[in-house]
Amino acid sequence: MNALPGDLFARRLRQERERLGISQAELARRIAEILGTNVDPSAVTRIEQQIRAVRLDEAVAASKALDVPLAILVAEDPEAESEAQLQQYLADLAAAQREWEKNRLEVLRLSKAIQVLGGGAQLKGVVDFRLLESIDARVPVEEDDQHGHRFAPGIEGATTPDA
Repeated sequence: MNALPGDLFARRLRQERERLGISQAELARRIAEILGTNVDPSAVTRIEQQIRAVRLDEAVAASKALDVPLAILVAEDPEAESEAQLQQYLADLAAAQREWEKNRLEVLRLSKAIQVLGGGAQLKGVVDFRLLESIDARVPVEEDDQHGHRFAPGIEGATTPDA
């Protein structure tokens, strides 16, 4: 039979508190600080012993005081929950890295376009040009048009005087 959320919370609260090596009185102090009210240490004792039900605001404050997600305090299998959360964080990180790289390349492309449009204007301090070698194929390459002007394909009107 599955344990009720209150039973799981009481058991997991004690486990997490003991894992951190803090007393019930210290946990009560931390919860009180978060809630901005007085929390008697015996309240934590009664919650862990399942003599007293935990209020939602106390449960949220306890999870913050223990620095664990509230879901972990009511999870049947916290290790599996943690693993699932870790996998989600890794997927989010990979997506953020892809987005960062896309944005980085766009900054470099725009910096090159500004140089082309500005006739080679210097952008020192704005862009680290040591990174220009890493610009990918999306960045236009300057070519000569039929009139001998340098231009960047894909950037309409982007011409520079002959050097």
